[in-house]
Amino acid sequence: MMANKNVIIISNSSPKIGYFARTTTQGPEYEMVKKYVKHLISKYSKLKSKKAAIFIEPQLDSGYPDLVIIEYRNLPDTEWISVRDTLNTTDFKILFFIQTHSHLIFDEIIETLGFSHETTLKSLQKLKSSGLIRYNEKSKKINHIKLSLISRINKIIAIEAKIDKWSEAIRQANNNIWFSTESYVLMNKETCSKSIMESCESTGTGVILINGEIKKVLSSDVRAFPVSYASLQFNEWLLKFLRNGEKNDDFRTKD
Repeated sequence: MMANKNVIIISNSSPKIGYFARTTTQGPEYEMVKKYVKHLISKYSKLKSKKAAIFIEPQLDSGYPDLVIIEYRNLPDTEWISVRDTLNTTDFKILFFIQTHSHLIFDEIIETLGFSHETTLKSLQKLKSSGLIRYNEKSKKINHIKLSLISRINKIIAIEAKIDKWSEAIRQANNNIWFSTESYVLMNKETCSKSIMESCESTGTGVILINGEIKKVLSSDVRAFPVSYASLQFNEWLLKFLRNGEKNDDFRTKD
């Protein structure tokens, strides 16, 4: 079963858009992931108001989550500015800080984030040129731009899949909270023990079981987008993927 117009599968690195992923390892865990991806394709194929991009083992500062599912709306009807292709991690950290404040002055960014004057100035100039912030170089005042004008993401759902080693899966799912609006453990079980449920509930992590009927037995806590600068990186990867006409990955699942 292949992805369709409502679902994008991104399973390989794409240096052209600055995105890198780990090469997947064949085995029972990988087969479980493929089964869940097939379920997701079927789910989103039936929806009219939602689209999804599924990232397979994306490379993040904290590691490689097994799956990251992006729910998004149609692309913003704005012209793409080429300087936006040059944004780096530092730029996204500064952009996230600006997005979480209604207005700032130049020195507040330096004092809070610890970047040098030169680095901060260069980043603000790039973000302004990209149309992602408003920055008055004379007054040093900075204002964010409405998020809906620069992003179309509704949710970022992280999935950690494990055949066993539940404590490790829960630990990794908890790590994924730093960038995702929802974080889940995907387990090859028909039922979930009380201890696992309590452990996940204590950290705000959800649980999905895939042995037999695929079912969510514990909902994740929900956080507002963007959760961190990495949330904004996913937005850029998605926009670049779509705007550059990247080929949908041939991530085949068993029918």
